[in-house]
Amino acid sequence: MAVVFSGVLLWVKVGLIVGIILSIAWAGYRYGYRRSHGFVARIELLDERWRLTTGDGVTHRASLIGGYAHPRIVVLNFRLENRQRKSLTLLPDSTDPDTLRRLRVWLRTRRDDAESGRP
Repeated sequence: MAVVFSGVLLWVKVGLIVGIILSIAWAGYRYGYRRSHGFVARIELLDERWRLTTGDGVTHRASLIGGYAHPRIVVLNFRLENRQRKSLTLLPDSTDPDTLRRLRVWLRTRRDDAESGRP
C-alpha cells in the first residue's frame, strides 16, 4: 500500500504494481502448477541417492545438501547432477505422518554426510 500512497508519479506506481503482479504470476506458475519443470512431484531415496521427479516428468539425480526440520514444516535442499539447486518444502499434509516424522528425525540426527542412511 505504500506504493499507492507515496508521492511517486502515477506511471511509476503502475509499472511497479504490474511488475509485482507478473512476478507473483510467474512464481505461481513455476512452483505451483503441477505440470511445470519447477514443481517437484516426487522424491525417492534409491541406492543412497535421491531421485527427484518434476511436474513435467523429468527425473533428476540429486544429493541432499541440507535441510530443516520442524514439527510443522520440513525443508530439503538438493543439488542436482547438473549443479543446480532445488528446494522442497513439505507441510504436515503432504505425506503420511509416520513418513514425515521419520524424515524429521533423520534430518535432526544425521551427521555431516547427507547420504549416511535412509530416512
